[in-house]
Amino acid sequence: MKIDYALAHPDDGLKSVYLKNITYCKQDDLLIWNGCFFLQYDHKQIECSTEFQNSFYTKDKRFIFLAKDSSLSNLGPDNMLSDATCLTTHNIDSIVSYYRLSMAILKNYNKEYVLPGYSGEKDIFLGYNFVFPHSAEIHTPIMIGNNCRLQKNTLVGPNSIIGNNVIVDENSYVKDSIIYDYTYIGRDLDLDRKIVYKGNLINADNGEVIHIKDKVLVAKVDSGITVSLFNRTIQYLLALLLILLQLIPWLLLFLPYRMFMRKLDCERLINKHLKTCKFSNPDIMAKSWWGRFLLRLSLDKFEMIFVTIYKKRIYLVGNRLLTNTVKHRKIILDLPVYNPGAFSLAESVKADESNAELFYELEYINWISAHHNVKILFRCLSRRMIYGYTTAERTGRRKNATI
Repeated sequence: MKIDYALAHPDDGLKSVYLKNITYCKQDDLLIWNGCFFLQYDHKQIECSTEFQNSFYTKDKRFIFLAKDSSLSNLGPDNMLSDATCLTTHNIDSIVSYYRLSMAILKNYNKEYVLPGYSGEKDIFLGYNFVFPHSAEIHTPIMIGNNCRLQKNTLVGPNSIIGNNVIVDENSYVKDSIIYDYTYIGRDLDLDRKIVYKGNLINADNGEVIHIKDKVLVAKVDSGITVSLFNRTIQYLLALLLILLQLIPWLLLFLPYRMFMRKLDCERLINKHLKTCKFSNPDIMAKSWWGRFLLRLSLDKFEMIFVTIYKKRIYLVGNRLLTNTVKHRKIILDLPVYNPGAFSLAESVKADESNAELFYELEYINWISAHHNVKILFRCLSRRMIYGYTTAERTGRRKNATI
């Protein structure tokens, strides 16, 4: 919708706003939306109905269509839509009315609209990268967004709407509820006729709002949940140890190599604001035998580890430090959090498919812990030492180079 210009005051009525702005819109057809409401319609019936060929308005005058060269003052009873028409308005003036409307669309009218997600079965709409174990259950009608995860023994539905980047922990039950984006639902919880929004638990029957301060129960998915103080301390100590171990080899072996190599750096994305930082490009290093030897010693990681300690812009172990490509920028924006690290889960396993990149980042976010990070670190170092620069690191970047 393009808004060129408007003259209005908060206390102006519909007629006053129309008269003030008639100069800007009298040459074209005009739609007037009066108030906050949802417009329900059947586009197939509208296309073949004669009621919608001229100016018309709904009974409550919330939705008005003025044909070209027509005016608000010319509307009469003949222009009012009948009660049997396929176009009606639903007022949204409270949390309760919003909840009832959302449930009605999900249960009764989901085939009339293009709802988000893939619909392979009746009354079920699933986004991409939805992961759940065999012990979890979903019951229709249900809508689940992108990058969602259900833990074991969870039950979601019927009549539930789950936003993007939502985690429902073990043994929890969600029924007749709406959960907004970037939400964590703790374990052993029963949500029935509730709306969860930014740590607020809202009763769908009366609109009563309760702010949940205990992040073990309900919380917003952000870096405060995924990276604890203990975890950061362990990473800092390990980074110091690696700096001490790699300093002499880096000075004797890597630094001379870097002095003779040109255009060795590539841009990496270091946060969700898509800021970049340049680091050594292992793809270029892998083209020579000397570069491959340095990669086995993980000396290309020295600069990243140094940044981890002194600038604290990245972590020692975290999400994969993605290159600055269109595909990777989209992946970062889709993730609930992005805490990049010098070492990552995707590098520690044989992940040859670039399409699985987002899966490994979500897997890391879900299982992040100090113990998990230590295992990832030693797996990455051992894989580099034994197999060299291979698997996910090399294959994924080759595919992304075509973007």
